Amino acid sequence: MKSKEFEIRVMEYFTENINLQKNWEVAKECAREIVDLKFNDILTGNFEIPPPEELKEKISGKVPYEFNSTDFKDKGPIDLSGLDDDMLTEALKKIEAIYKKFHQAQTKVVAKATEKVCSHLSDNLKKEISQIKKKYLS
Repeated sequence: MKSKEFEIRVMEYFTENINLQKNWEVAKECAREIVDLKFNDILTGNFEIPPPEELKEKISGKVPYEFNSTDFKDKGPIDLSGLDDDMLTEALKKIEAIYKKFHQAQTKVVAKATEKVCSHLSDNLKKEISQIKKKYLS
């Protein structure tokens, strides 16, 4: 099997088995944490969403790393049964390297989702504060 075809089949497998709900929950959880920590900044109008790199750092440990070589051997799209131990080890190293790239891409997507959720939450909070001010201070 050609290297590009190998990589494509592996990526398709990871894409098909991604846990989107878990990633969405991670994005919402991180956004809530940021809004909680920066609540005073939101109140005073000094809130800024953290830069993408900072978001990725915060999120990287929370995006599930779900690579399991045994599962891949058993359920993966590539038949690895005919490989000797050295070839199997090498193939699994390549597959895990592909998964690491995939995981980094997932982290980047979750960071963007966190940024959007954070923006939405802070905007809603600003609106609520504005309504409370109008109701009680005017």
